[in-house]
Amino acid sequence: MNHIYKSLNKLLIIVCLVSIGFSDNNSTLLDSVSMALHKEGGILIDATIEQVQVENEWTDYITVEIVDSTKFIFIATEQIIKVDADTIYTFTPNTNQLVIDHYYRNEFNMLSLLSGNLSQIKLGEVQKRIRDTIINFTIPQIESRGKIWINSKTYYPIRIVLEDDLNNHTTITINSIKPLRFQNQYKNYTDSGWEIIDLRE
Repeated sequence: MNHIYKSLNKLLIIVCLVSIGFSDNNSTLLDSVSMALHKEGGILIDATIEQVQVENEWTDYITVEIVDSTKFIFIATEQIIKVDADTIYTFTPNTNQLVIDHYYRNEFNMLSLLSGNLSQIKLGEVQKRIRDTIINFTIPQIESRGKIWINSKTYYPIRIVLEDDLNNHTTITINSIKPLRFQNQYKNYTDSGWEIIDLRE
């Protein structure tokens, strides 16, 4: 798994945490967030990722289009990751290559979280303030922990911070969230014109 893919995976935590309700004491808050983002026609998220890994620092600007729970796309500088039901497409424009593989919705990974597999996420303390709410969480399977800031009025995510015991640190800032409408890039990425590497066989 290359560097950009790891970073894109971390952004998915935002979407899974704020788009699917949980069955715990904070379900009312999370249900409100879910309703705010699950609008008909989809959601467009612009975000900035800043990652510090050992001594390396990296920043990128990401566009996330969520068409629905089975269709979403992440567009970054060097790579585009698109999920369509049980298939995942990874586009690399610099090499004009497209890798196609199975997407196992029932197995735990960062991408599958968008489909509702939240069994590995453990919610912690929730701090409600005037303008925002801070949710603490851990993901034991990947030994990560973090916080997510939610706008108390709109229930949109504001920022998410992830860290682990190796001092790897990722900050994701949500620059904007708006309706996807009909002008989305999801439908523009097909297998036409790309060198295809199909790993499904």
